[in-house]
Amino acid sequence: MATPQELYDEIKNRYDLNTAKAQMLQKEIDQKVQEKNQLMQPIIEDQGALKQFEKLDDVVIERIESLESK
Repeated sequence: MATPQELYDEIKNRYDLNTAKAQMLQKEIDQKVQEKNQLMQPIIEDQGALKQFEKLDDVVIERIESLESK
């Protein structure tokens, strides 16, 4: 039978490890969101340019399925 101190130490260690991992994951998420946000302006600009090119008669429009539609 484990002593109360041993149980405390085990739970405290698990808590510390899980808290550290959660903080690390949150940092990674924040970095990925920032990367995504940095892509938004070029995406919007490219979308506008593509719409203008689609109006031209000599441009063949090829539809590519996005990852979201799969």
